[in-house]
Amino acid sequence: MNLALAKTSKFTVQIGVIVAPRTRCLSSLTPVVKDTYYVPRADRGGPNDSFVFNKLGDGRLARQSRHSPTRELNFTPTHWERQKSVWLRFRAVRTIFHSSPFQRLMFPDLFTVGATASAVAVYNTQVAENYMEQLTLHGSALSGATTALGMLVAFRLNASYGRYDEGRKFWGEINNAARDLAGNACMWIDDPYQKDRMLKLIKAFPVITHFHLNAKGGHFMYADDDPDLGNKLYAELHAELLDIYKDEEHEDFKYICSGYLDKIHLPLHVSAGMRRIIADNGAYVNAFYNKTMDEQVRRIVMCLGQAERVLRTPLPTDFTRHTSRLLALWCFLLPFAIYDGCGPLGVVPASMMISYAILGIEDVGLQIEEPFNILPIRQYSDGINAGVDAIANGYDLLDNNPLKRIAAAEETTTPEEPVMEDSTKFGSDEATEFEEDSEPRAATN
Repeated sequence: MNLALAKTSKFTVQIGVIVAPRTRCLSSLTPVVKDTYYVPRADRGGPNDSFVFNKLGDGRLARQSRHSPTRELNFTPTHWERQKSVWLRFRAVRTIFHSSPFQRLMFPDLFTVGATASAVAVYNTQVAENYMEQLTLHGSALSGATTALGMLVAFRLNASYGRYDEGRKFWGEINNAARDLAGNACMWIDDPYQKDRMLKLIKAFPVITHFHLNAKGGHFMYADDDPDLGNKLYAELHAELLDIYKDEEHEDFKYICSGYLDKIHLPLHVSAGMRRIIADNGAYVNAFYNKTMDEQVRRIVMCLGQAERVLRTPLPTDFTRHTSRLLALWCFLLPFAIYDGCGPLGVVPASMMISYAILGIEDVGLQIEEPFNILPIRQYSDGINAGVDAIANGYDLLDNNPLKRIAAAEETTTPEEPVMEDSTKFGSDEATEFEEDSEPRAATN
């Protein structure tokens, strides 16, 4: 049967069948630069050692610059003890100048507020004292606006945290679905090669999803203006995938790398590969089992779509800009309102500290509004990888259990049929003996 073909720049489409993107030679898939930051799992000293660069002592990634946000790593019981320590507030005050919100707001926000307060102090002490009236503002003028502004900032922070919480839940659901799919694949895919392909695709999915949802794939130490950024990011992705596949000649490894270079939707690309394996498995198992595995793939793809919704739909930008405008005006008017109470020496530090308190809340909300730039997604990917390996090793252990092999061998051995005695004869002898034994007893009575 002849089927029409339609060729495009990247795909060859056959009626009813979509053929993979054009295959690249292995040399074209080799990165032109060496990966810098990724650490293979075999070389790590602990569960958090996913990167080469140093981490802070309390479980946070080192920031590239003062503009970078705080990126926490997975918490452990030790981290929780530190988090609930009675010395938490003292440590927080001691490190205030090293905190991410303070360093991000230091310039231009706090600098501008301090400059405005200094100008008010100089004018009121040097100029207005002899020639004009002082520039002050009655505190009641800002009191009403302060209450409304506080509610606005709190609403903004809560809305941002809702997005942060959603992003974390999506990755939790991907983790659960990946474990279910790995267990089902170990149970119902008999072909060892196809089973291995499925397990590796499951482990590759969170890695490529990380690169899909984050501009740098979690490698935050690279500069945005680096002219060779694209090649460096591909080198990191290549290293992560090679840590999974171990073989550059593996068909799926080349398939994914080629798709990344062709800039296609890689997560959907990999999910289609999973479903193809399930479809090819249809001739060997009950359709119900394949439907169950496809349901796990559907859960993964659904979480991907929800994560893309969070990524592509921020809070209404008009609301964000309006909140920022009101905060800026409030901070610039603050020195005029507190000058009478603080005086020329106290107006500058008081204005800067009050502004830091309010602007810091807004800044935290701005950072967590994009959850995939804050969450430790690489650790989530490593957790999925470790979970899939644990499930596969558990099934291999059961398959290779000597007791199980002995039991299987005993089941295949045909047991000898037992020799049955003549029950009729046995019954008649027993009856005769009983009758002989019972006659004297009757005579005695």
